[in-house]
Amino acid sequence: MSRVTVFAAVQVMDGTGAPGFVADVRVAGERIADVGPCAEAHVADRVVDGSGLTLAPGFVDVHSHADLSPFLSIDDTTKLLQGVTTEVTGNCGASLLAGPLAAEDRPLLERAARAAGAGPRLDRPADVLRALDGARPVTNQAPLVGHAGIRRRVLGDVRRPPTAAEAAAMRGLVDEALDAGAFGLSSGLFYAPGAYAEPDELAGLLEGRRGQAVVYASHIRNEGSGLVDAVAEFLAVGRASGVRLELSHHKAAGLVNWGGTRQTLAMVAQARAEGVEVALDAYPYGASSTSVSANLPPWALEGGRDAALARLADPATRARIRHDCEAGLPGWESMVAETGYDRMIVAHVPDHAGEGRTLAQIAQEAGVAPFDAMADVLVRSRLEAMMIVRSMDEADLRRVLADGQCWIGSDGTAYHEDGKPHPRLTGTFPRVLGPVVRQWGAFSLEEAVRRMTWGPAQWFAVPDRGRIAPGMVADLVLFDAGQVADGSTFASPRLPPVGIAGVWLAGRQVVDGRRFLGERRGRRLRPAQT
Repeated sequence: MSRVTVFAAVQVMDGTGAPGFVADVRVAGERIADVGPCAEAHVADRVVDGSGLTLAPGFVDVHSHADLSPFLSIDDTTKLLQGVTTEVTGNCGASLLAGPLAAEDRPLLERAARAAGAGPRLDRPADVLRALDGARPVTNQAPLVGHAGIRRRVLGDVRRPPTAAEAAAMRGLVDEALDAGAFGLSSGLFYAPGAYAEPDELAGLLEGRRGQAVVYASHIRNEGSGLVDAVAEFLAVGRASGVRLELSHHKAAGLVNWGGTRQTLAMVAQARAEGVEVALDAYPYGASSTSVSANLPPWALEGGRDAALARLADPATRARIRHDCEAGLPGWESMVAETGYDRMIVAHVPDHAGEGRTLAQIAQEAGVAPFDAMADVLVRSRLEAMMIVRSMDEADLRRVLADGQCWIGSDGTAYHEDGKPHPRLTGTFPRVLGPVVRQWGAFSLEEAVRRMTWGPAQWFAVPDRGRIAPGMVADLVLFDAGQVADGSTFASPRLPPVGIAGVWLAGRQVVDGRRFLGERRGRRLRPAQT
């Protein structure tokens, strides 16, 4: 018989945005069996006293970079402890589905592929999806296929349009991934090689998908001085392809560009009025995080890592790179020019030197120019250094969060044991439930839950999740609405949240307070047919 759990006398936020109500929720096996009035007696294997607590559907992180987490031996609980039960991975054009796999990643996936009975080929997107089926994720996985990997696989790291044959090969790989269960296509047009693609290339990859449950999610080409043009390009891809659009981590970056979201949100509203399906996502922090190499102009990254390092080693080319970083280039978002070295904090480098300090501070301590300090970090880390960039204005963030179709995404990576990552990795969702709801008054608690559950679950066609209703999978989070908050800070980014009482995945408890109970119950999901 199925194990029965009853959450008794709990405040239910069902995910739809409707007012919360006190009820009993009965779970039988993996699914919700009943939601009804309180009763004094229950026939159950376990009764959870919900008095004073709120029960919500498990949260959906619509913008995750934890693609490798299911394959790691370490339990990546950074999202689960926040109440996240499903992660949309493969964002910003970077996805394991696209290949070619990095040499250090391949053994991890090969073991999972063998466990799934798929063999270790991993040559095609469908192979990687089968490997994911053989993994034991901590959270559910809803993967996107990444444009950057597809382009790199077919064209390499070159700045030119694809030939007709190359475009067909790229589209074939995208089709294979979508037909095998990917939830959509992502792009990272700020990064090489995505930066080398034109809009018709992107729309062509989604040919024939109009009206299907497919999402095109994009880190657009420019979130700074070229923000308006980049949003226009993004919307044009949506109009041409006819698929749902997800405007990733929307922001106006760079001090001189603050306030730009007024115009971009008006553009989104106009597109919706014309029938374009477009949503956006955000994380509730005024700083972003990315690789230090993202400061280099796209031409400096052409040809891949070794080519970029060779350019930094050549004095004349290095001087040209410095000029373009500090003066900017037409159409390219130069974070150095628009934000500055003094607002870029080194978050992670393999040797840990300089972590927690700005590039300007590192330069001052070394007695060198800030660009040279940055170049030294890049060369020493072989372009693997990460940074936090304080580039955003709270007014823009509040404006983006006010949009009724702004979902919540952590933009968090797979777990690392070292460095000082962005606190969004461990605090995004409790920060929305706590400071954003209670202190900012941005929206109601019910609306916050909707933005993190049923809204994004419907948008991304996540099956049978995101709502507390009979028949839905019992992915649930129990929390104290008056106490829940992020525990992490920029100085101490690994502290877990407070106020999360428990998390359940498919009817089984996997988190008790701040403690992971050890069972990895996530699975690879497939899009619902809509």
